[in-house]
Amino acid sequence: MKAETNEFLNLQGYPIFERIKPLVRLLDVKYVRWWSKENITTAEIHIVHPEVKHITIGTGSHYSGRTRVAICLKDTTFFESLYGKLSRKNSTTYVRFDDDGFEMIRHIAGDWEHELSKSDVEFVELVNSAINLNSLDEYEKTAMVKQRIGHSRFAKQVKARAGNVCQINGDISRNLIASHIKPWSSARDYEKVDLNNGLCLSPNYDGLFEVGLIGFNDDGSIILNGLSESELRAYSLDGTECISVKTGQSKYLAWHRKYKVFKK
Repeated sequence: MKAETNEFLNLQGYPIFERIKPLVRLLDVKYVRWWSKENITTAEIHIVHPEVKHITIGTGSHYSGRTRVAICLKDTTFFESLYGKLSRKNSTTYVRFDDDGFEMIRHIAGDWEHELSKSDVEFVELVNSAINLNSLDEYEKTAMVKQRIGHSRFAKQVKARAGNVCQINGDISRNLIASHIKPWSSARDYEKVDLNNGLCLSPNYDGLFEVGLIGFNDDGSIILNGLSESELRAYSLDGTECISVKTGQSKYLAWHRKYKVFKK
């Protein structure tokens, strides 16, 4: 069924559509084709864009319960630089599932999906109010943030995604910290609870990362910044360490490199 933008925004009863309505409001949408059958619900969003023809988002048992995102391109150059050559000859459509798919949309529309849940809003407000009610210096504020985050849903998810071990040294599984890549003081509210803005580190490595003595490239390889030979030995670092970087973390790692590791 073909729908104008306002008609689509007024549709009710389709959770996947509720998720993408902020995207429809943000982009220059020509029209939307949508349909819902027994095993699939899909919207095809046709937009005015220099590189993209349309975005298709679908969910249902046909996709094994996952969310499928397809980006039909006019120009594949930019997306091939991010995701590699398209696998099918003469194809101009990238297909990804779940987080990888939504990351492709963010390259088109920016941070369109950063509306916070009620619990996340309450958590952010709680930490912010605790900081603002006290006359603390920056070090003390950072310590308080870490304390408040310690048992939060964000911390549990960051640690679980890392297998509940330190991402630099997998032999360390105790006293782990969910470390913000882009720190709380610099992050927008949605970034403060974005799983992609977290690393699971031991306290020693968290301290080094926080002040930019270590950082990471987009491929996960470690950057050593100003540590002496004796310090490297003390921290058991030799420059070959590499972490697993998830889709969506590169922008945070780039921020950390710019403002912490290579700051002027």
